[in-house]
Amino acid sequence: MDGRTFELEFAKFIQRFHEQIKEAFLEDAFQRREILSQTLLGKEMVEGLADSIVSEFKSNIDRKTAVETIADRYVQLGIRCSEDGFSSSSIVRLFILLKRHIWLFFQESNFAGQPFDVRSIVALNNRTALFFDRAIYFFLVGYERASSECSGELDTLYKSFLNKLRRDLGLGKETEEKA
Repeated sequence: MDGRTFELEFAKFIQRFHEQIKEAFLEDAFQRREILSQTLLGKEMVEGLADSIVSEFKSNIDRKTAVETIADRYVQLGIRCSEDGFSSSSIVRLFILLKRHIWLFFQESNFAGQPFDVRSIVALNNRTALFFDRAIYFFLVGYERASSECSGELDTLYKSFLNKLRRDLGLGKETEEKA
């Protein structure tokens, strides 16, 4: 079995057991580590993230999946998380924890005991790591984009407020330009 076939067979295996992996991950994230477990919105976001990654694992690690597909999905997630007030470090921690749970499941399953050469395992690890690295990177791009847009809007509102205040206090244009 060549490395590519092994990767995709493993991905199909993960998808087949995605509910079991997701449940173990959610229990760990919510009960043990208490990551975003305080609000319904946080719980829904974590569940959605886990479900989309694990149930679509084959396409996520497939070489045929365009980087733009991953970029679009996770930039949008970053924007949404920023707007919803979730910390970027909590979300990155969730990505790392989910990747760990996928590997734990792989190690505990009979799949890991199959006679594959080291290159196949390394290739699988590389594809999985590459997907998670890209997802985290594009998540952060979206998060930063939303944060900078928000701060730009606040800056504009603040300057407008100051100008109106100066005008109301009778402070002239020269004061506006110095600020």
